Amino acid sequence: MAAAKSEFFSKASTLAREVYLANLGIAGSAFEQSQDLFKNTEAKLKETEAKAKDIYAKRNEIFDDLISRGEKVQSDAVSLFEESKSKAISKFEETKSQAKTKFEETKAQAKSKLAELKTESNAAVEERMKELRGSFDKVKGSISRKAEKVEEVVAE
Repeated sequence: MAAAKSEFFSKASTLAREVYLANLGIAGSAFEQSQDLFKNTEAKLKETEAKAKDIYAKRNEIFDDLISRGEKVQSDAVSLFEESKSKAISKFEETKSQAKTKFEETKAQAKSKLAELKTESNAAVEERMKELRGSFDKVKGSISRKAEKVEEVVAE
C-alpha cells in the first residue's frame, strides 16, 4: 500500500504540476495575446491619429483654397463691375453727346425757321405797308383835290 500511495502521490503531484504548468501556459498565452492586442491597439491609435492630423491638414488646405477662391471671385466681380461701370459711363456720355448734338441741330433749325418766318413776315408787312402807303397817297391826293376845290369855292 505504501507503493500505491507513493504512486498515487506521484501521479497526483505530476497532475498538479501539469495543471499548474497549464495555468501558467494560459497566463503566458493571455499575456502574449494582451501584448499583441496592446500593440495592435497602439498601432491603430497612431494610424487614427495620423489620419486625424491628415484630415486637419487637409481641412486647413481646403479652407485656404476656399479663401483663395473667394478672393479670386471677389477680384473678378470687382473687375467686372468696374468694366460694366466704364461701359455704362461711356454709353451715357455717348448718349449725352448725341442728345446735345441733336439739341443743337434742332436749335439751329428752329433759329433758321424763325429767321425765315421773320423774313417772310417782314416781307409781308413791307408789302402791306406799301399797299397802305399807296392807299394813303390816294386818300391824300383825293383830300388835296377836294381841299383845292373847297379853296376855289371859298375864294370865289
